[in-house]
Amino acid sequence: MDQPRYALLTGLHAVALCRDVDGLYGDPVPSPRIRHELRGCEPRGALARAVTEAIVEGTAPLGTLDVETPDGAWRLTAVRVLGARGDAVTVESAGPPARLHGAYGAVPCGNLVRVSPAPPRDLTHTEITFLGCSPRGALRDALAAGAPGPEPVRYQVLDHMADLQYEAAAGPVTAAVPSRRHHGLLDLTVSFPRAGLLPPQHREVWDLFHHHDPPADPGTWRRFTGTAREAWLTRAARHGHRAPQPVPGTTYELDGRGVTDDTAFLCALGEAVLGPGRALATGAPRALGAELSGCVLVWHHSAVARACLGVTPLLVRPRPATFQEYVDGLRAEGVRVELA
Repeated sequence: MDQPRYALLTGLHAVALCRDVDGLYGDPVPSPRIRHELRGCEPRGALARAVTEAIVEGTAPLGTLDVETPDGAWRLTAVRVLGARGDAVTVESAGPPARLHGAYGAVPCGNLVRVSPAPPRDLTHTEITFLGCSPRGALRDALAAGAPGPEPVRYQVLDHMADLQYEAAAGPVTAAVPSRRHHGLLDLTVSFPRAGLLPPQHREVWDLFHHHDPPADPGTWRRFTGTAREAWLTRAARHGHRAPQPVPGTTYELDGRGVTDDTAFLCALGEAVLGPGRALATGAPRALGAELSGCVLVWHHSAVARACLGVTPLLVRPRPATFQEYVDGLRAEGVRVELA
């Protein structure tokens, strides 16, 4: 078959190679928030403060909550406390709890009980179809036996050398029919979580990086936003090691227009130092300084970054570096930074 663009895997093994996909790229739908009761627990620390606030205000944000129950430790994310009654605290979280293997500082509770009903499956899942697939291994055997089986698969996005560009969980293969577009191959339908759909810009990023050489036009990264720009940075960093590395004594011109977050800064810096479609493999201020030690960095339109970088530190973890932290980190490692 022609070079596959996608692979389906179970465990460590590829069970299908596919030429294309239909339905993967679209607006992701956030998973419904889930309510739990923490029963038989004694709130402490941040949880105790959130319970007090919820009693007064009706609800209180908490963030990440680790809970220790007799059957193990669990982590809830994006938590809001909704109230408390007796020894039961009602919380709402983004998605189901994740099992932890040990959780220092977890709140001990007698039980963690889901009280939200399960949403209809058509609200949380959709079907996508991998086109022109060649099944192999366990999936081929399951199809030969008449059923693909319930085991979920992962999918990979591949470049022209079959190297990995992206990987994520999918779901079980639910149907297989002869492909209408690709003679002798199959189209495989997969039950897919709507929260896992990818914005269409992701496909454009991976198409641009599909071949050996990265995109050659300066500033291409600027047309991508959100997670698609993060995908660009990931691919650009993979190409960074193929470019001539920074040379002490060299002056690099950083175009700071559009540097409104740390991803934009790393895209712009990589382009300034290594060329279009490339990025440095690190992002920490001091580590960047070590890479550029002995160089001169002229940072044009630096006022944009000064106003934007690191100004919302509580929204993500780890906290993004501020403009001054980048400047100080670069200078501490011997980079002459000129702000323009």
